[in-house]
Amino acid sequence: MNDETLLDVAHRGRPATIAELATLAQIPVETVTTAVGRLRDRGQLGGRTDEIRYTNPAVWAAESVASRATLLRSTARELLDEIEQIVADLPRTIAHWSVGEASSEPMPVLIRHGPRASEDLWYELGAHGAGVLNAVMPDISRFLTSSNERVARISEAMRSKDAVRLIIPAATADARFGELLASFTAAGIEYRFLENPPSWFWVDGEQLAVPFEWGEERPTSVMSVRNAALAGMMSAYFETLWQVATPASPPAPAATPWTPLLTLMRKGITQETASRMVGVNPRTGRRRIAQAMTYYGVSTLFALGVAWAVDADQPPP
Repeated sequence: MNDETLLDVAHRGRPATIAELATLAQIPVETVTTAVGRLRDRGQLGGRTDEIRYTNPAVWAAESVASRATLLRSTARELLDEIEQIVADLPRTIAHWSVGEASSEPMPVLIRHGPRASEDLWYELGAHGAGVLNAVMPDISRFLTSSNERVARISEAMRSKDAVRLIIPAATADARFGELLASFTAAGIEYRFLENPPSWFWVDGEQLAVPFEWGEERPTSVMSVRNAALAGMMSAYFETLWQVATPASPPAPAATPWTPLLTLMRKGITQETASRMVGVNPRTGRRRIAQAMTYYGVSTLFALGVAWAVDADQPPP
């Protein structure tokens, strides 16, 4: 029995001692003692001598990624491989932890099945109206056959976010996906291309979703967890992928969340009315205009209109 399988057995049964774990796993105490020593060295178990103490896998994974991320610049590719391995083990680890979880450390796991379960879970659990959604989608072909009603419903929810960032495979940068990518842009989604995305996943605030089997390109069974430590870790992992991904070229002004608002306001429509016309509430509209002012380094709406018009290659107001 390898260390990972023994850890799964321990997480499910929560034995308090090495002897109890040996009985539960039905292997010699000496073998378990050696394996527990290795797991303690990696920080996945605690305790001294015969006592076993348990480390929440979300906390362990977040701390492991954080410690490796500080060295990322010096050995980027090797350390990214280590981080990817930690992330790849998460679905299995979370599943076993949830079987024997202590009430003092709740980590409820929600399960959905089906090829569209990933976006359905986000629509059900994601923070609509604010925040940032980060997602990796190695296969977007299923969106080519989505119903108009479904596309409109998801797009409306995404337009209400402060930002939506999507990593998709480089192979989708061709004419077959042109209309779909244009709809992403219209919904305010910023996307980048990556040669071989490692797996699909998304993270929105403290909520995240991962596949049962890491490496899936298209969702089959989806596991979603609300956990700040895990969400922070997955957000950091997404950032490492985002930095090495290739931006869509040329960068389209419509990819910014404030472009639809400024397009309408340029025609004399008020900010509040423009916000409702693009499907967001006025508070979100004001926040997007403030983001645009920060981006262009201006402090008035008139100056913003001039700067944005120049950037978008349109006549100034």
